[in-house]
Amino acid sequence: MPTFSASAFVVLGLLERSGPTTPYALDREIQQSIGHFWAFPRSQIYAEAARLARHGLVAEDREGAGRRRRTLSLTQAGRDVLAAWLTDPAEHATDVRDEGLLRLYFQQDGTSADAQVRRLAVTQLEAHRRKLAEYETILASATAQETSASDVVAGGPGLEGPQAAALAFGLRFEEVAVEFWSEVAERGASAVDPRRTE
Repeated sequence: MPTFSASAFVVLGLLERSGPTTPYALDREIQQSIGHFWAFPRSQIYAEAARLARHGLVAEDREGAGRRRRTLSLTQAGRDVLAAWLTDPAEHATDVRDEGLLRLYFQQDGTSADAQVRRLAVTQLEAHRRKLAEYETILASATAQETSASDVVAGGPGLEGPQAAALAFGLRFEEVAVEFWSEVAERGASAVDPRRTE
């Protein structure tokens, strides 16, 4: 059996949670769930699904007429591979792919650069505040769901314990990002320099 990327396990995991579904429906579910913390282009769904089908981990059923939509479903072999992956420890550290941090890294030191860094910090601060507000809305919907016993959260799948824990990480991450960019916006990059001692 070949080695599969994390993207393959996204497809397997979503099929396990959702049951048989189309690639389009998978894309919608990704945007409403893991898409908040794991970038996953739509084209990758189709590529991963085809690869998983070639290895017998996903079954594909295509309509005979009309739009000839494909419905994907998890095979028992796919369930077994997913179960093994879920029990293995994640050995890789978090890959922070933040364009704001990338832009910050390449700034120059100096008076004119300080103003540019602060402008960058203001835009990043607003972006992280919006993401934090989005997570807070999901949390509020999940809390309201507990009282109404509905299984839909903000148009997406319900939150069970593990999904709520992932949301907690997102909330904490955005809170730290808001704090970081607030400091840079108010006092410049030197204010967060870890070499400085107060």
